[in-house]
Amino acid sequence: MSRCGRLVALPLVVGMAFSACGAPASPATPSTVASASPAAAFGASGPAGSPSPGAASASTPASEVPSPTAAASAGVFGSPGASGSPGVSGSPGSSVPLAVVTGFSNYRVDSVTPADLATRLASGTLIVPCGAEAAIATALQAVPSAACVPGDAIPARLPASSTGLALLPPGLITPALRVVPIGTADLFGETPARTAPYPLTIPTPAGWPATWTAYNPSNVRVVLTTGVNCPDRGVSYQTNVLGKGWDWLLQAGTAKYTGRHWDPAFGWWVVDAVRTDHAGAVWALIRNADVAVSDFECSMTSHFTQHDSGTVFSIDPRVAPLMARAGFDVATIAADHNTNPGLGAIGETVDLFRANGIQPVGGGRTLAQALRPAVIDVDGVRFGFVGFDAIGGSAYATADSPGVAPLTPATARAAIAAARSAGAQVVFALPQWSSVEYRAAFTGFQRSLITELEAAGADEIIGADFHWAGAISITPGSRSGYRFVTASQGNFWFGQSWSRQTQEGVMTMLTFVGTRLAQVRLIPTVVLDDAQPNLTDPATDGQFVLHQVLSASQLLQP
Repeated sequence: MSRCGRLVALPLVVGMAFSACGAPASPATPSTVASASPAAAFGASGPAGSPSPGAASASTPASEVPSPTAAASAGVFGSPGASGSPGVSGSPGSSVPLAVVTGFSNYRVDSVTPADLATRLASGTLIVPCGAEAAIATALQAVPSAACVPGDAIPARLPASSTGLALLPPGLITPALRVVPIGTADLFGETPARTAPYPLTIPTPAGWPATWTAYNPSNVRVVLTTGVNCPDRGVSYQTNVLGKGWDWLLQAGTAKYTGRHWDPAFGWWVVDAVRTDHAGAVWALIRNADVAVSDFECSMTSHFTQHDSGTVFSIDPRVAPLMARAGFDVATIAADHNTNPGLGAIGETVDLFRANGIQPVGGGRTLAQALRPAVIDVDGVRFGFVGFDAIGGSAYATADSPGVAPLTPATARAAIAAARSAGAQVVFALPQWSSVEYRAAFTGFQRSLITELEAAGADEIIGADFHWAGAISITPGSRSGYRFVTASQGNFWFGQSWSRQTQEGVMTMLTFVGTRLAQVRLIPTVVLDDAQPNLTDPATDGQFVLHQVLSASQLLQP
């Protein structure tokens, strides 16, 4: 985490709270990665050809397809920022930064420059809020050629499929819109991006409500979640058998597709890709998040064994300090493979995570321990996390035996109530619930569990274990203003190289202003060498997985 978020000690936790603020020895400096110039990272398009039967279409209209977060890709895939530009004062009433926004599904525009905005302003293709026209013209050194629109009417002009761009004061930003960074500066990004000099700040227009203009980077907090982490099989083969070492995983950067081929063994298209620089870019994303969360589906044990195939797993204990170096704060271990090495491995995993400053949820030596929440204080805002297994596979914990936490109405209420009692203002439920794997859409089973978790008081729901990146839902409600639900994020530290859908995944970035959810961003990845996830360009190679997610999703309309 980028700020010294404090892990809150709970009454049931044996021992003390852990700090996750130590600076690790890193294979790449995250600040260098985050501010690096893009330098022709990618070609114009992905590989040609048709997807496999039943797969999401690779050719999608521009209005329906996606481009992620700039905190991840600013300076990697995006345009370089303007130098010497003024910073954001953060004091309402004197000046206000204007966010660049587009439709939620428009990931083809990953970042813009002031020059881009000036061109759009002069051509009439940039929507500007009334009352700020003259100040915007001065800031961009261009004359508007289209009529202004009242600020609070602009979101309706940008439905999810819109490819248009508009300027909005930060108080009008909601998860129904996608904020586009200006160069490497992002009002709603991770710490390096939101504290960078911001190129579009204007005097506060007379008549604009204070709720529109209030903005301070210190009120912004980012929670980052990843897909499946089970570093056995291909991952352990690369790190242990081939001797690359566990820190090799932290060297993941960007990748570009060079083609694809048909895998006759399984009957799926598989992408071919090469690394394209920016080593450490994935590590920078995790480390710069205020809270980073892992779906950890397999147990660590001193008796681990390298598995080359099969569905029984055990994990090298050196992964726990690796995850601490990476910047993870929370790991859910409520999963169907966590008792593969035996019930004792659950306790080992809990101890290893805690010893390395990571809070495990969803598993333990008893049911009480498995239901214990993690609560992390980030500069006065407390985020709570609880984990559950809804599909079985692992042994369920009982009052006096180890296992994972079952997802029932009673256990959901108990764990979420415990998080609230510990002061959590925003509670994340982390269920593993893939009754049917290898799909993108929500199942009826999952929809019933969403209802149960909502009734129990969950604000946000991060589901797991399709091994595909799956549907999301954003709806009004919950204490954070909007409830975000994701079915699955696909694979991360887990190798399934037999299909494009299992090679590709998304990381999810949720941005909060105080306790209010303001942005949801998807960051596409591809697993290389059956082990290491690298970032793909959301405007080109990443389009397939983003369309796979968004075409199955229930999106909030402005």
